[in-house]
Parts: sequence; C-alpha cells; structure tokens
Amino acid sequence: TTWADAGPGLTPDAQVAQLVMQAEARVAPLVNRVIGVAAADVLKTENSSGESALGNLIADAQRSAMGTDFAFMNPGGIRADIHAGAVTWGALFGVQPFNNDLVRLDLSGAQIVTLLNQQWLGQPYPRILKVSGLTYVWDFARPAGDRIVELRTAAGQPIVATTLYSVTVNSFLAAGGDNFTVLAQGAHPVVGPVDLDALIKYIDALPQPFNYAMDGRIQRSN
Repeated sequence: TTWADAGPGLTPDAQVAQLVMQAEARVAPLVNRVIGVAAADVLKTENSSGESALGNLIADAQRSAMGTDFAFMNPGGIRADIHAGAVTWGALFGVQPFNNDLVRLDLSGAQIVTLLNQQWLGQPYPRILKVSGLTYVWDFARPAGDRIVELRTAAGQPIVATTLYSVTVNSFLAAGGDNFTVLAQGAHPVVGPVDLDALIKYIDALPQPFNYAMDGRIQRSN
C-alpha cells in the first residue's frame, strides 16, 4: 500500500471506475454464491506442532478429489480464514486464489519421510505441510534432516519405506516449490481439478453447517 494525503492519483478515473463497477456486477452472482455454512471459524492459525484446522480441511478436500492415500498442502498457499456463517465462492477464492491444479504422484515411504524432513531443510523458516491420510511426530531437538520420529497412516499402520503410496499436492509443490524438491521426483503424475474447485466441491458435500478442527495429525515431541 502507498499512503498519500494529497497529489496525483487520489481521485478515481471516472472511466476506469465505471469499468470496474461493471466487472464487479458481472461476477457478483458467482462471487456471492453460498457454498456452505460454517458453524464456527475455521482458521489457518497453526498450533505449536504446525497443524491448523483450515489446513486439515484443504488437505482432506484435495485427497478426496484425487482419491489418493495422502495429501500435502503448503501453508503459504492458504491465504485467508473461513469465518462463521455463510461461506461464499468469493470467500473461498480468498483462501486459495492461485488457481493451482491438483497433481497425483506416487512416492515411496522413504520419499515421504524425506518430504517431511524438507520442512526444515533449505527453508528460511519451518514450512509445516498440512496433511491428510497420515499422522506423524517430529522432534525439533533432532538434526534438521532427521526430525521425523514416527509416521503412520490415519488408520495407525506404519508407513513402509519401500512401499509406493499415492499422494496429492498442488502443481506448485509438484514442481518442487518451496524447496520440497523430492516432489519433483514423484512417479506417474496425473493432473486433476483446480484446487479451489476441489475445495468448493468438498465443502458443498459436507453436512451443513460444517465445522473443522485440529485432530492431532501433526504432533511435536520437543
């Protein structure tokens, strides 16, 4: 934002203002369409382990859209909260405005451990991925490349290093974005729907009013 009290550019250009008003009126039926009703705020705020209620919701929506074992969502791609009450298309666009495609990949259990350890490797600050379909425990007292101390499926089964698992990520992550380079090595990539469309479809199918909370998917031991 540029702040000024006086000077050029502070009076809206009449023609541009008219054009913007016409554009807003044209998209209003889409932007204002109610997708669901939130019983309470669903926030991107993380707890001490890095889990968030909104991150859980988005990761679940992405895994559901692609039918994979797991899903991983980068925290930087979650740009706004969902507030209690009517949830519109425009509000969800504010949450996920980047228009990324979802991508299905195959990763070994060992590669998934590497992926989770990359949350601290080569990062300017910890980037804790939001997850669906699995749970894990990390220990900040361990070296940056070896902080994952327990990794299981949501059903409680240990994730096997040599087993291939299907995962969903967005196209930014699939290309190795945010220094999650192991994802660029994923096998058999399949492109799916836009992330926003997956979130809209998932919320629309939830019993209404809906709520989402943190459920211990990510735990920290130190």
